[in-house]
Amino acid sequence: MSRLPASLPAPTFALPPAARALAHEGRAAARTLGPLLPLVLGMWLVLLVSRLGLMAWLAPRVSAQGAWAETLLQGLRFDGVMLGFVWCLPATLWPLAALAPRLQPLAWRGLRAVALAAFAALLFLEWATPAFIAEYDNRPNYLFVEYLRYVREVGGTVLAERPLALLAALIAIPGLTWLYARTTRTRTAWPRLHPLTALLLSVLLFCGTALAARGTLGHRAANPALAATTSDGLVNQLPLSSAYALLYALYQARRSEEGGIVYGSLPREDVLRTVIAGTGQDPASFDDPRRPSQHLQANVPALAKPHNLVIVLEESLGAEFVGRLGGVPVTPNLERLAAQGLWFDRLYATGTRSVRGIEAVVAGFPPTSAPSTVKLAKSQQGFFTLASFLKGKGYTSTFFYGGESHFDNMRSYFMGNGFDHVVDQNHFGPDVFRGTWGVADGPLLDAAHRAFSQARAPFFGLVFTSSNHAPFEFPDGEIALHEQPKGTVLNAVKYADHALGRFFEQAQKAPYWKDTVFLVVADHNSRVYGDALVPVKRFHIPGLVLGGPVTPGVIEQTASQIDLGPTLISLLGLQGRHPMIGRDLSQPAVRALPGRAVMQFDKAQAYMEDDQVVVLRPDLPPALLLHDPATGQTLPGGEPPPALVHKAVAQALFTPMAYRERWHTDAAP
Repeated sequence: MSRLPASLPAPTFALPPAARALAHEGRAAARTLGPLLPLVLGMWLVLLVSRLGLMAWLAPRVSAQGAWAETLLQGLRFDGVMLGFVWCLPATLWPLAALAPRLQPLAWRGLRAVALAAFAALLFLEWATPAFIAEYDNRPNYLFVEYLRYVREVGGTVLAERPLALLAALIAIPGLTWLYARTTRTRTAWPRLHPLTALLLSVLLFCGTALAARGTLGHRAANPALAATTSDGLVNQLPLSSAYALLYALYQARRSEEGGIVYGSLPREDVLRTVIAGTGQDPASFDDPRRPSQHLQANVPALAKPHNLVIVLEESLGAEFVGRLGGVPVTPNLERLAAQGLWFDRLYATGTRSVRGIEAVVAGFPPTSAPSTVKLAKSQQGFFTLASFLKGKGYTSTFFYGGESHFDNMRSYFMGNGFDHVVDQNHFGPDVFRGTWGVADGPLLDAAHRAFSQARAPFFGLVFTSSNHAPFEFPDGEIALHEQPKGTVLNAVKYADHALGRFFEQAQKAPYWKDTVFLVVADHNSRVYGDALVPVKRFHIPGLVLGGPVTPGVIEQTASQIDLGPTLISLLGLQGRHPMIGRDLSQPAVRALPGRAVMQFDKAQAYMEDDQVVVLRPDLPPALLLHDPATGQTLPGGEPPPALVHKAVAQALFTPMAYRERWHTDAAP
């Protein structure tokens, strides 16, 4: 019997050549894709950590909506959307670089440069988000980009209000970007891929990133409407990244010249009939088929000697600063003057920006989701304003502003649409107090008073104040501070009211008082925020018409800034044709109609009739809110009434039509 060997050699299994080649290609593919993973993961961690921090900060609002799980799950979706957009092109091209090994190191450096730039941009936007939310109750939108154009004003505000946050950003953003660069650095010897393998990887990466960017397998790609699952607009934005929210807002703003978001559809004739009926004017007076909003306003006998007009547009003077409107009593002069004029109890701003208030008060133009007409191309000349209306009646119009008049395109808009002169900070000497946003309200109103005292009647003066604007700078020693420290909104409002009171003390002693109608109104509220789809309470503003010709009284029903223009025309004792669709609230018959107001808030438009508010949003059905003006509380109201939805949609469709087709122009001579 033969002996067996002490040990047997391990059996060897040789893979077929094709399998060996396939395994080699698989390893090469993995080595090619491996370095991409840390680059993507680093970006995703920025978005995730930021969202978790925002959710912790806003925990009461998230809890009130029961939206913790939904926010996190939708956040994963929209992080995929954002990263899919960032990486679709770079990831698709990267495997193809393996076809040319000599160029692969250069391609890698280019890929990392793109990744570093994208990482820094994502980090910057997320870092800036809390401050933006604190101001606008929204993630960054197109306003974020607009304000970057005004480095001095915005930079001065940030430096004065948030110096520690700014210092932290200057350290953290470069530091974290450097850390990202270090941890994603690789010295891998780049493999060479078979052309078919490289092409297959490119196709797979394109399909994967494109699907992530699309965010859904449904008929339509993901958009913010998918995250709008609660009645709190800000909570609905938490799943989005700030970069996505900003890019989506800019994507929508591309339609600025067409009027922005379209919220529904109605026949053109139906839109016009509904909007005209809402003015309270005789439909027969709307007799211009080319410009269907043009009509004759002749509600009062024309005066032989027309009155002057002065509008004081107060920066950020919300109802929360006026005691008789339920706010903190830091406007004693305004409240004292209220008894002498026509006071608005329930006046609502059309938007959240100064330019939105300007177009509503000065031009009587309702809001859209697009940027204000103060900035749009078709409204820079020949666009109707009170100044252009009054110019045809012999008035001289002047715009007074303490800052730089080109801010927000105001100077160009005013001078192209009826104003004759502009007085801004360049007209004041070096001894006048200047803050970040320009000359203080006191010297500004003093200058306006001097100009009115010397003006040849009739005249129109628009005075736009700015002291009640962060960082809340005003001269020392002029008021007893409401609180400490000095630079707070309540102290700034009290100073602005002090300056307003002094202006009217001077005006009431001047010869022009008895022949002048004055309007004091806010451009918008101080901060618009809240857990409702549209925080109606934060659109509430004071309004007061007074002067020698004005009979004191109170307008108790809901009113909008767009109603002020037609009302002023009657109070001035004027007649004439114009395209404004606001209501003349000097007329008792018009006051008997249900009060209404239009409000634009981010991508939503609200139409309020008395206590019912219809909210229109892109890609979502209309929602109903119930607003209690006594408490300021706004609650979901169930299914909106079809008739009210009809009015809301007609209003939302009319305004972009009016802009696009140039209905809101000066009347033909």
